[in-house]
Amino acid sequence: MSETEPDSQVELLAGALVDANDQLLALYELTSITADSLDEREVVTRLLDRAKTLLNADALVFEAVATYSVGDREPVEYLTTARHHQPVGQSVVLTATCIDASGETATVSALRRRAEFGTADAKLLDAVATMLSSAVTTARMHQAAVEQAVMASDHETASHLAQSALPRWLPALPGADLFARSEPARSAGGDLYCYEVIDAVLYFAVGDVSGKGLPAALMMTNVISASKAAFHRHGSEGSAAVLRAVDLWMHRPLSDAGMFATLIVGSFDPASRRLQLSNAGHSPVLLSCDGVLEPLLAQHPPVGVLPLPDPDVFTEELSVGDQLIVASDGITEQLGGDGGMFGDDRLAALVKSNTAMSAAELGATVFDRVELFAGAAPQGDDRTLFIVRAADDTQAAEAA
Repeated sequence: MSETEPDSQVELLAGALVDANDQLLALYELTSITADSLDEREVVTRLLDRAKTLLNADALVFEAVATYSVGDREPVEYLTTARHHQPVGQSVVLTATCIDASGETATVSALRRRAEFGTADAKLLDAVATMLSSAVTTARMHQAAVEQAVMASDHETASHLAQSALPRWLPALPGADLFARSEPARSAGGDLYCYEVIDAVLYFAVGDVSGKGLPAALMMTNVISASKAAFHRHGSEGSAAVLRAVDLWMHRPLSDAGMFATLIVGSFDPASRRLQLSNAGHSPVLLSCDGVLEPLLAQHPPVGVLPLPDPDVFTEELSVGDQLIVASDGITEQLGGDGGMFGDDRLAALVKSNTAMSAAELGATVFDRVELFAGAAPQGDDRTLFIVRAADDTQAAEAA
């Protein structure tokens, strides 16, 4: 062994250590790039640009779902077609491939015209491929989260706007004691009620659009608009004319959307205490007269199922204390802790045992009892309750 051989080995070892240290510093520098940006194009371009310098490459191309490149046009065009380690004249292509978290394959290729790539270059390119793939995954997850947050915000805004279609006031109508309340199972629901006082007569509609959430809520606002328009245009003709008009306006939109709406429309004239109803598929509906409670069954299928014929009309002359109770199935079908439903019978018994209550007192009692019955069970559907009670002027004034 010559005297210079140990010195040569030391030099080689020192050179290898320097190369390794340079690679570590390069990796550290690349890592810092991925930590300060969540924009996919920005972070990928910066990584490629810095890796190009560290590898002393003429061009780099990263191919995943999208393709990014740095370098002059000619070497970039070459790299998009060359995906394996292959010398071309005085140039060399180095390629690294990795699989991201979603199972997609990503490839990064480097071109160097002046010298071949070494083992350290290959390891660095492998690290670059992993960093690029990870950066793209993170950026897309961030973008998806942003888009989801925007959609959630838009959904929440639309839901609030839809719920605002429900009236927030009760008319102070002498001779009528009223209660109306709706609690959606989500931020918005398909249950509805609306009313108008026209020439001292109360016109009202209570219904339930099929489904839950925003689609049902948006259709619900249309049913409310159609009902209010029908009150003004056809209210004096009776409840059958109102329901017929709503059906003409809403049958096709509901049917085309694969939806339907149970709907009861009616009027109450406090002067004559005359109650008139037309019911398209809605239940439960209870009428309490002279201490006798009876369910009123629907006369027609829901709006949107079949075009309605001339709707039937139910008419009753009420006495002071008589009342109409219209609920949604979210009340009677609410599940309790034992898996059973609140049920029609429990609602009827509750109404019958509290006939002396005002409409507001009875309404609050029903909601409290349903909530108590549910216990820890989640609210399964929208809950809506509408009560019209015939009252003398003093009772109506106190209730208002």
